[in-house]
Amino acid sequence: MSHLTLDNQALAQLELSTYLAQQSSDTAHYEIDSTDDIFGKLYRVWGGQLGINCFGTFYQNLDGFWVSQPCCIDERQQWRTSDEAVAAIVNA
Repeated sequence: MSHLTLDNQALAQLELSTYLAQQSSDTAHYEIDSTDDIFGKLYRVWGGQLGINCFGTFYQNLDGFWVSQPCCIDERQQWRTSDEAVAAIVNA
């Protein structure tokens, strides 16, 4: 019975390691560019296998918060840092 438990633990650890490696490789393949808007800079997050899919946009509002809007969601969210805004877009 202890042998079966060890195998299950090893399998769970392997699955976790594979999942974490996939997550880090998915989020590592994105680029950010910007374009001038009448209100300032609008930043765009691009990614995917060819880097041609727009994941979403973000900008800094007058209150200093970063506002993100992933392409797949109509709702905008506010963040304290630009890194949080990017993470919200990439992980949507």
